[in-house]
Amino acid sequence: MDFSAALELLKAGRRMARRSWIQPGKYVYLEPESICASPDGRSRTLAAHLRFVTADGTVQVGVQPSHAGLLADDWYDVDAEADGGS
Repeated sequence: MDFSAALELLKAGRRMARRSWIQPGKYVYLEPESICASPDGRSRTLAAHLRFVTADGTVQVGVQPSHAGLLADDWYDVDAEADGGS
């Protein structure tokens, strides 16, 4: 699927990955808007953003897909595959 379809699934809480990624276990998910404490002690709104989980489980915050990723049509739903779908 293309990134537009993948983005809709991300918004619905699904985890997405690309078939061209060589290392297994990588995926992207959408972290919804939340409230966090800033260094000055005030509560602030943390905007929704994409997070990338690497093959070793490290989470990268604030990921932006590359041009290649935005134009790719090899995105797939990690959760659907885990459930036996495609």
